[in-house]
Amino acid sequence: MSPDAGPPALIRPADRYGDASPGRQRLNAVLITVAALTFVGGIVALGWSLSRPAFTTQLRAYQVVNDRSVKVEYLVRVRDPQTTVTCIVRARDRQSNEIGRSEVTSKRGLAEQALTVTVRTTVRANLGEIQGCQLTR
Repeated sequence: MSPDAGPPALIRPADRYGDASPGRQRLNAVLITVAALTFVGGIVALGWSLSRPAFTTQLRAYQVVNDRSVKVEYLVRVRDPQTTVTCIVRARDRQSNEIGRSEVTSKRGLAEQALTVTVRTTVRANLGEIQGCQLTR
């Protein structure tokens, strides 16, 4: 090797494979953009679907009717009106002991419904509440 030769010449990929045409570069950019937008749209749709619960309940009011019963009013909203929701409504005394319980199922066909249930108790109630609810198909 002579001292004047210098480092070996690098072979550029374009010399080996040729330059990509501008039309092909544009097509690749469009395809990547469409794929990215589709992916982001799917993530947004999944997040939206998961952020909306299948049902919600809201205690509206309770009233101690007498020493042996309490009336509980609550609201049930369902995403699919063909499903029903079963809730356990209970009464508690001043020491937070459960003194009465009732299981109530909502009606099909309504997206929102107000329910009222009278829970029988063993002693005078201090409050009425919704203990928990679940979807029933």
